[in-house]
Amino acid sequence: MRLFRTVGRYVSRYDRGRFAFAIAGPYVLLVIAATVYVEIATRQPGSQGLEAVVLFAVTSPASQILMFLPLATLPEAAYWLFPVAGLFQAWLLWLIARGRRKGMPPAGALRLQDDAQGQGQAP
Repeated sequence: MRLFRTVGRYVSRYDRGRFAFAIAGPYVLLVIAATVYVEIATRQPGSQGLEAVVLFAVTSPASQILMFLPLATLPEAAYWLFPVAGLFQAWLLWLIARGRRKGMPPAGALRLQDDAQGQGQAP
């Protein structure tokens, strides 16, 4: 429960934080689910590795850029580069969609205004 409260507080700091979380959050879950599916399916007997197309499609367009890297010598690295690229894209979605941080007065400003109003002065 503490995790949900912490995430809720962090998300509410931005103008469109809940909207950005509604976009980036499911995308993160989709990338993780596709990664788990590909890991399990490619280790089954008789698998030809075509299940990896699912992960390639989910993490596109970053996965298309990664195809230009010479990964033939390191096939294990490809299993982790595509999910990392998908999580990077989710982070970019969050940054783009969240908007500006809500303006908050400095910590002591409210107390000073209350003191000024209590003494009959204009803030």
